[in-house]
Amino acid sequence: MAGGYDVRALYPELFEGVDPDTAMRVVSNFGSDAHEGREASRRDVELALLLATKKISPQEFQDLALAELGIFGSTPNA
Repeated sequence: MAGGYDVRALYPELFEGVDPDTAMRVVSNFGSDAHEGREASRRDVELALLLATKKISPQEFQDLALAELGIFGSTPNA
């Protein structure tokens, strides 16, 4: 984790019941983001975990992430 930034430590409740390999992949992704100066919100981590554990589809992830940014609706693949 870059600079000790560990989303699992910040939001431990989101990682309850998540297998260690999946948790590490998600944590690593956010560690890379932190290295580039971006900090994850709780919702960012929640959506990433939902996608990683296949509780939502990639399309649902995209729609929810866009909604978080105030951009609604799906974007057709170009």
